Amino acid sequence: MALNIVYRSKGIWASKSYSSLLYFFPILILSGLLLSHIIGIFICHFLFDVSFFSSTQDIYDPENKKLIDAMKLFQFFNAIGVFIIPSILFLHFRGKSFYTYLKINPSVCFKRLLSIFIMALAMIPVANFLGTINTKLPLPEFLSFLNEIEAQTLLITEQFLNMDTYIDLFLMLGLIGFVAAVSEELLFRGVLQNLFHEWFGSPHIAIWLSAFLFSVIHLQYHAILPRFVLGALIGYVYVSSGNLISSMLLHFFYNSSLLVITFFIQHGGIDSSWQEVGEEGLMLVLISVFVLGLFLLDRNSKINTHY
Repeated sequence: MALNIVYRSKGIWASKSYSSLLYFFPILILSGLLLSHIIGIFICHFLFDVSFFSSTQDIYDPENKKLIDAMKLFQFFNAIGVFIIPSILFLHFRGKSFYTYLKINPSVCFKRLLSIFIMALAMIPVANFLGTINTKLPLPEFLSFLNEIEAQTLLITEQFLNMDTYIDLFLMLGLIGFVAAVSEELLFRGVLQNLFHEWFGSPHIAIWLSAFLFSVIHLQYHAILPRFVLGALIGYVYVSSGNLISSMLLHFFYNSSLLVITFFIQHGGIDSSWQEVGEEGLMLVLISVFVLGLFLLDRNSKINTHY
């Protein structure tokens, strides 16, 4: 019976207008968020004897290792419920072929892999430079509620990034590196960017619109500018390569590089200044921009052919 429901539901949104699709898709995301929260709460309670209905002070207690581990697992369920399942269902309801529509090609040559890795490293000083600009932008009064959300997000991030052993590093590479890259690229580049391109007929509008949503959904005003620019950069890599795996790899290498730098700073392997690279040295930022531009221009002619 379940297979029959799956079969009959395929393509039920095929004739829906784009405005209707943008109404239904957030409903799928919110439903996935609710379901993943419920499942995550019960599983974390069963495995770690942790209740997320505790007081705020207990929830963000950095000394509670079990609670932090539970929050990491909870983050995994969120990624599945918010990004992956809604995206798969959305494509199913539209009657789209998963691999063809998303342009997924697992075979990436070594030369392309190396260029993506170099781009990821070049993104770090650019992101730090844009981050320093972002911190100087005043927060509008109507967005003042973001201060508390951002403070809690930063506290959680600090707890997540407290890696005592190589096992902790590999776990975070799996969660923040792999899972975040795959799930977020699936939704923002694979689904939304393609949808916007269908709607407006322009890959550039699609790239910048999906990058904007990518930056605002994290609810961190003081990081919105770097996320916006880097989200657009990843979008252009997706279009120029014609392969969602390329954007996933770029996202993965960027996140993973930051994690590795943080780990070795924590254990005295490198100086803490590595975490601030690009914040003050304009020359390094310009070199990074040149490198990024060089790789994009090399494939720029493909932007209007891969869609």
